Amino acid sequence: MNEIRLLKAVGFPKATHIMRTLPYNQLEDKLNPVQKKVISDNVVSRGIRILATIQTNNTNIEPFESETERYDSIILLLVSVHDLRKSNQIYKMFMNIIPNPLVILFFDGSNTKWILATHIKKKDGFLTHDRVYEFNKIIMKNAEQFLEFDSFNKDNLKLFYESWIEQLLHLELGARYNIYAPVSLESNLLEELVVMDSQIEDYIKRAKQEKQLNKRIEMQQVANKIKLQKQALIEKEQRHDQ
Repeated sequence: MNEIRLLKAVGFPKATHIMRTLPYNQLEDKLNPVQKKVISDNVVSRGIRILATIQTNNTNIEPFESETERYDSIILLLVSVHDLRKSNQIYKMFMNIIPNPLVILFFDGSNTKWILATHIKKKDGFLTHDRVYEFNKIIMKNAEQFLEFDSFNKDNLKLFYESWIEQLLHLELGARYNIYAPVSLESNLLEELVVMDSQIEDYIKRAKQEKQLNKRIEMQQVANKIKLQKQALIEKEQRHDQ
């Protein structure tokens, strides 16, 4: 992973660049035995890199804090892993021990997965996840081309972080469904389509396991109905793009 090229391509101000390894011993004391095993089994040795921090003193973007949220510094991490399947679990572990909104780019040597989350502030000042967003279909070339710092909302760090999520939602929607419409957290077309895919997969799986013919046919019909609804939605949005 060429982290210098990534930061240069997306136009992050040089003052935000960190590009140093986060020593594991700084995290180890905050992890329980199960979490330590997850890290040792899945994260490459010296594979946790701090790429950048985005805060007021290096971007002039105002912080944001309310009773339930806090955005005073956003940390971009690159985490090299042996397998991307544990990425979500590792992200949530890091959220519990790092008191800042996180953007983590996971890399397994050939594929990437971006994970971000909306947050809730706990009484101890740390954050817990509200909604976790995973993006695993975005190729780095598109990320470097379209995740432009200047295109993010800079009214405050909360809006900056949320616009980062929305940019990734837009890229993932295009990569998965060939739809290039704008996406927002309030109107998340990608999530709607992913839910449909999950429902289709579930009905097909249940139909294969069902022994009664009439019930199996019924489940297949439901799956086909959702497939048609999904295709109609995709075609509608693709027409809007033209």
